[in-house]
Amino acid sequence: MKTSVIVTLLFLCLSCKNKEDEIGRPDPYILTENHISEDCSAFQMRFDKGDYILNFALTGTCPKLKPEEYTKEYSRYLKVYNDSLSLRKGFILIKYHGFNTNIKRFQDSIIQITKRNFKTNVSLIEEENEFFMIQVGNDKAMLTRYLKKTYEK
Repeated sequence: MKTSVIVTLLFLCLSCKNKEDEIGRPDPYILTENHISEDCSAFQMRFDKGDYILNFALTGTCPKLKPEEYTKEYSRYLKVYNDSLSLRKGFILIKYHGFNTNIKRFQDSIIQITKRNFKTNVSLIEEENEFFMIQVGNDKAMLTRYLKKTYEK
């Protein structure tokens, strides 16, 4: 739970404006949202720069969402934005809720889809209840920075 809060705060800090000279500057991410099932949407924060590539999460109660529908939407999103994503290396945060299924199989599906689209190594680096973080590429310096930021607190 502590890690989940830290990761969420990290993304909020990345998106917050705290200096007057930043007023009028474009956000460091592009936010999109797609309706995927009854009372459920997937939203994506795609970062242009930095160690974070993407935050892929759910909004709504998602009472009937199946992991297969989530992975299908994730795969579709990566295909649509392949030109701007495929060369990036960094971290992808996957947030989900309400799945009464084998989460390991779900994680493996997301990792395989990511490997196929980025054409590089992908590894699970952190997992908690209802989210996990994957690393695209094998940049050890980037992973060290992430771990240092995460576990300093």
